[in-house]
Amino acid sequence: MNKSGLIAIALMLTAGWAQAAVWLKVGGTRNVTYYMDKASVIKTDKTRKAWSMQTFTRMQKTPDGKLYRSVKMLHVYACEAHTTTLLAQVYYPEAMGKGEPVENYKFEKFTPEDIVPDSAFDSVLLAACKD
Repeated sequence: MNKSGLIAIALMLTAGWAQAAVWLKVGGTRNVTYYMDKASVIKTDKTRKAWSMQTFTRMQKTPDGKLYRSVKMLHVYACEAHTTTLLAQVYYPEAMGKGEPVENYKFEKFTPEDIVPDSAFDSVLLAACKD
């Protein structure tokens, strides 16, 4: 298959994935709103893998100094242990993951981090672990 054919297929798959996302608002403050993609939740016995998103009212700066308005994150949530492990982050220039990503990070599995009660990640964990 030629290069333009591969690009067309990649765009169709990306568009299909974007439409499949079911963003559930799980919290927020005056400056940021937190969402979880209900369609992305993958269940195992004691964990859930899910995408979440933070959308900001004002531009923020990535670790490399690029401007962004939203960040989509993939975490593994340990339901009983109340911990999370960050696997990936994608930064977008517009709210709700719109626009061409400005930065993309994939992480090796690190030690799980405790989730602070009543935090954004606590809200995502509760929504993802709900049966």
